[in-house]
Amino acid sequence: MVIEKIKNYSNFIKFEHSLFALPFALSAYFLVIKQTQFNLLKLLLIIIALISARTFGMAANRIIDKNIDALNPRTTSRELITNKISTKSAYIILFVALIIFYITLLGFNQIAFLLSPIVFVIFTIYPFTKRFTHMCHYFLGLVYFIAPPAVEIALTGSFSLSTLLLGLSGFFWVSGFDIIYSILDIEFDRKNNIFSIPSKLGIKKSKIISWGSHLLTIVLVCLIGFIENLGLIYWIGCTILFGLFIKEHFLILKISKNNINKAFFNMNAQISIVLLLMFAFSILING
Repeated sequence: MVIEKIKNYSNFIKFEHSLFALPFALSAYFLVIKQTQFNLLKLLLIIIALISARTFGMAANRIIDKNIDALNPRTTSRELITNKISTKSAYIILFVALIIFYITLLGFNQIAFLLSPIVFVIFTIYPFTKRFTHMCHYFLGLVYFIAPPAVEIALTGSFSLSTLLLGLSGFFWVSGFDIIYSILDIEFDRKNNIFSIPSKLGIKKSKIISWGSHLLTIVLVCLIGFIENLGLIYWIGCTILFGLFIKEHFLILKISKNNINKAFFNMNAQISIVLLLMFAFSILING
């Protein structure tokens, strides 16, 4: 019974998807310690802050979209729809995540505390954007855009060009794969006046826009390598990243639920891991 409840809560917030959220912010941490020194406590606080903020965002998304999810055949099995988790429990998860986030901020620069509402405003507004703009995918990208500069601000009180570029690369990365994932709901979105790039422009143009976003991701990541004068390991990582993005888009040449899920979950997990490792090893080994 307890294990089943834990599983339901984990599925509700898609805890395993935190893997997508961590790499860009943690890569920013490694860029910061390139100029300072490694601090395990700060690293752990950053991880907890990221997971708690993302948990808030996911809970808010599920609560706000409950009525839409109840109509969409793809999402009718979600925990809030099947009553495996009550609306009251969803709100408790949301507020607990918020409290944990602000506790972690006590270990950082005061400026991070003052700017923190920006994170929750974006998380709260994002679910509504699919009701009025086809660019909703890029609003989701804003969450990833602010994460790397936020990490540097939390640690130093300011941010650099490199973490800003890292944020931009995250912006285009997550927006690009959200466009791919939205193809699964193209017919439902059109019938129910839900806004998305696939529902507006169709599958072919959506894939082109997604690929363009991911090319910009690679360009920005490479630009960071030049600015920070990172070594051979970094450039090997960039090459692998480019190959993974090609594989991701090769998978969706033939549109199917299975292929899109592979592109979204499997490939993006691999991209996340490679990105984090290339930053970590480049900076920790080369200094």
